[in-house]
Amino acid sequence: MNEAPMQTPTSPPVLLEAGAAVGETARQLKRLGLGDHVCLVYERPEEQVVAMVPYVRQGLERGERCVYVVDEHSVDDVAAVLEAHGVEVERERARGALVFLTQREVFLRGGRFEPEAMVDYFRRVEQESLAAGFTGVCATGEMSWALGPEPSRQELIRYESLLNHFLPGSHAMANCQYNRKRFSPEVIHDVLRTHPRVILGDEVHENLFYETPEMLLGQESEAGRVEWMVRQLRRVREAERKLVLLGIRLSEQAVENGRLYEEAREAVRARDEFLSVASHELKTPLTPLRLRLQGLRREVEGSEGEAVPRERVVMVARGAEQQLRKLTALVEALLDVSRLTQGRLALTCEELDLVEVVREVVERFAQQAAKAGSAVEVVAEGRVVGRWDRLRLEQVMTNLLSNALKYGAGKPVHVAVRGEPERAVLVVRDEGIGIEPEHLERIFGKFERAVSGRHYGGLGLGLYITRQIVQALEGTIEVESELGHGSTFRVVLPRRTPSPSGRGLG
Repeated sequence: MNEAPMQTPTSPPVLLEAGAAVGETARQLKRLGLGDHVCLVYERPEEQVVAMVPYVRQGLERGERCVYVVDEHSVDDVAAVLEAHGVEVERERARGALVFLTQREVFLRGGRFEPEAMVDYFRRVEQESLAAGFTGVCATGEMSWALGPEPSRQELIRYESLLNHFLPGSHAMANCQYNRKRFSPEVIHDVLRTHPRVILGDEVHENLFYETPEMLLGQESEAGRVEWMVRQLRRVREAERKLVLLGIRLSEQAVENGRLYEEAREAVRARDEFLSVASHELKTPLTPLRLRLQGLRREVEGSEGEAVPRERVVMVARGAEQQLRKLTALVEALLDVSRLTQGRLALTCEELDLVEVVREVVERFAQQAAKAGSAVEVVAEGRVVGRWDRLRLEQVMTNLLSNALKYGAGKPVHVAVRGEPERAVLVVRDEGIGIEPEHLERIFGKFERAVSGRHYGGLGLGLYITRQIVQALEGTIEVESELGHGSTFRVVLPRRTPSPSGRGLG
């Protein structure tokens, strides 16, 4: 295979000027491979560059021998463009992977154009390339040579049709470059009829106007032509159907993205509100603790060596202890959320009397209930025994009772415990402000509350943690409420030990 000699450039290469960038066409050309027959129909040098460069570059990357037939431009012009876009032209030419040929070495061998002889030549190039260790042939040629006396339109159609017989199943592919401004509409019409795929601008098209070699050569029956027309119609409709389905999926995705965006915004809002509330709640016990300790320090410093009364020290210590308990509870709640998120809060179950646990918690809340002005009534008949985690069961009761006292508006709080054959039921009811219907489910969310955090303290974590514990115990928690008429929380727990798969929290 003889290569065209390098030509000395006399002016800045027009292709190099046009090839400032190689764009989206490169990605689309990856759909092409050995066996394909494609034509490039361009009007401007830029369109030729953005298709020609990635076509050659991808062929080299696949290990194919790339054959470029020059005519409209010089070898120097084409080589400079390829170099500018990352192709090591000299190295590729030295190893025989990139070959430049002229139209006389290819299309006009023997002095004239013969379609059958041209296809035979293409087949020999394929065989030689495979024998040299290449994976195939990636050929492209500037077809401006066809503007001369040879070939006729019929010979050109026959050649392209013969290629459509040879290329499928071969180790070769061809890209015929046609300058639309130089060829007549009749020739471009023939080109579009003879190539299964067409590159126009920066797009690679499946060619709906492609006709089979038999049709082009007049060897197809009328029945065959009708079948081809039917296939093309169905092909268009299938493409339309795919576009409609794609549009539907994009619309659905847009709706889903909108939903996720709103959820993310709501999560950020809840987080910001939580951080604000948390900082306030953590400061609440710290401020009186600091003031009490500062007062005690001033008394000691001003006593001039005399002992501070024991009663005064005990009072300050008790107050400090109370504030530390509040602070500890807040920190524990935050730790519980961290453990729940990571699924690391395990259960240690033992045989317990739910009635006993409830009464112990109510007793611990006696002072807080008196301060809130809410009497707490416990109704239970006998013992209600089951296998539960004591610490977590106390936490459930603590959160529900604390919630009832906080929102109970100083009215009585009613607690009921009853046992059933397979389960235990705990009900905590207050007669306070109640919950609006739209907030009934949301109150179990992380950092959520049904009322403003400015008027009611807390981190908005109690009911979230409570539900997680109840679910880990394989139970359920429900709430019924009417605005202005209080709320009723109902917890149902199996009396057996939770199964291993249900004992983790998170």
